[in-house]
Amino acid sequence: MTESPCIGVCLINKEHHFCEGCFRSQDEIAQWLALSDDQKKEINKLASERQIKLISF
Repeated sequence: MTESPCIGVCLINKEHHFCEGCFRSQDEIAQWLALSDDQKKEINKLASERQIKLISF
C-alpha cells in the first residue's frame, strides 16, 4: 500500500498551484483515497519531480 506524501504542511502555492508540503495538486489530494496503488505511486513520482524542479537552493 502506497503511503500519502503528506507531511502536514497543507498550503497550495498561488504561483505553481501545488501543495508546499507534498507537491501534489488539489485534485490529486482530493482524489487520493479513491486512487489505485499504481496511481498513487505515479502521483508520488510526479510530486517528487515537482519538488526537485520547484525548490531552488
